[in-house]
Amino acid sequence: MKVRSVILPLALGLTSIGITFGQQVKMSALPVTRSEFVDKLKKLKAGNLKATPEELVAAANELVEKDGIPFAISFDAGTCERIRKVKEQLKDPNAPLKLGATLKSVDADGAALSLPEPRFATKECGDCFVELPLLSVTDNDFITKVLGQNVRFHLPSNFFTNDILLLSDDGKTVKRRWRVPFASVPIGVSYDENVVYLSFNEPELADLAIAVFGEGVFQIASRSEAEASGKASLLPESFTAGQNRLSVTKFQQWEKKFLIAYKPPC
Repeated sequence: MKVRSVILPLALGLTSIGITFGQQVKMSALPVTRSEFVDKLKKLKAGNLKATPEELVAAANELVEKDGIPFAISFDAGTCERIRKVKEQLKDPNAPLKLGATLKSVDADGAALSLPEPRFATKECGDCFVELPLLSVTDNDFITKVLGQNVRFHLPSNFFTNDILLLSDDGKTVKRRWRVPFASVPIGVSYDENVVYLSFNEPELADLAIAVFGEGVFQIASRSEAEASGKASLLPESFTAGQNRLSVTKFQQWEKKFLIAYKPPC
């Protein structure tokens, strides 16, 4: 995965994202567009009905490298409130809302970006968010696509993601956290506890899965690989992470037990 440095004369060193709206979004801002990965993957699968699972997975991972995974990034309550107010003041409520941000790349200076159209939900589901084309994300940084190039940016403090937690057997300790593209029920965990597998929301992609590695990288895998650790059984208890109540799922095979806490899809 090649990562390019963006060098612009901004040098902001932000710890949180700076949001701009409408006319404030500069024409020189670099565009970050939504990933077409899922639509392309559905077309790829429909056009290659005789492809083996291995061939389909290999082609899907090439698409990941090219387009990135559509990843939902939520904003904090204050930012969402500002975005909603600007949206309400538009003369045409159906007109797209221009959203800009200023981020600092890891290896260079700041960059002014034009982000995809923000989307709105309930507060329980993230309130407001944008879908960015990501190749990886950690607690410190993320790699997105800018003008076809892979660029690594520092992760702002008001960028929030859907998380899945690996708990200790007694459910009291968080052993690992994965930042995942969207709220989803996990369908498997690797034996070494480094990878969590997610199902796609699209029925056409039911035999594929998204593998999220502990290092923050995404890959596509087959559903059979994802469920190699055994089918999940739901547990009645819940788990508190901050102010969020998370469901708990148990995976058990190879005489190992995995307790996974996650926020169910809204």
